[in-house]
Amino acid sequence: MLVIKPKFDFEVSVEAEITPELVEKGLEEIKGFKIWYGKIEKRLEELFEIRKEGDEKRIVLDGDFSRVKWIGMGMIEGEIIVKGSVGTNCGAFMKGGKIIIEGNADDWLGGEMKGGEIVVKGNARNLIGCAYYGNASGMQGGKIIVEGNAGNYIGEKMTSGLIEIMGSAGDFIGTEMRGGEIIIHGDCGFVGGDMKAGTIKIGGSFDLLPSFKKSDEGWIGDLIVNGEGKIIKI
Repeated sequence: MLVIKPKFDFEVSVEAEITPELVEKGLEEIKGFKIWYGKIEKRLEELFEIRKEGDEKRIVLDGDFSRVKWIGMGMIEGEIIVKGSVGTNCGAFMKGGKIIIEGNADDWLGGEMKGGEIVVKGNARNLIGCAYYGNASGMQGGKIIVEGNAGNYIGEKMTSGLIEIMGSAGDFIGTEMRGGEIIIHGDCGFVGGDMKAGTIKIGGSFDLLPSFKKSDEGWIGDLIVNGEGKIIKI
């Protein structure tokens, strides 16, 4: 297990593709792991205190990581526990393992992830499980659970997996969705624009486009794109 703690409050963003695979390296190699502080390349030990305790594939990020980007990028196994908040792109391209965030998450949480699980104890911002600009597919598997509220553009171009928001969310839920399931327990704005397949379940109020038709189960659409997605009130 690795315990990593910031040495000071960061004035600019840090790009640090920290994954549990780092635990398998020797301590000196871990200390020398290359990261970016703004546009300056740094060694991990220059910005963080590092403590290694055995070889268990678990990383504990202790402190405020809200300016740290790309945590858990592409991880395939193991666990990351963040005892604070995280910056953008946490869990992007993730294939397996689990990330637990005890604080809040910034934009692009689980962007294009294919497997694994992300749990946010606080709130998350925009673009959860979405496709990066210009790419064809968003989330393709795995599970994202946000115990608080979320922002706009949830599950855009999603093809598989589950996104569950325990609170409320913003606009443009499931835009261009082609599979998978999104659950919003609270309120949200517009849902299902250009949706072709998949299911969106909503507990509170929401805005529906006129291109959906009523069914026994809920609403089917988006008919403008010959979609067969389902929107269900729970």
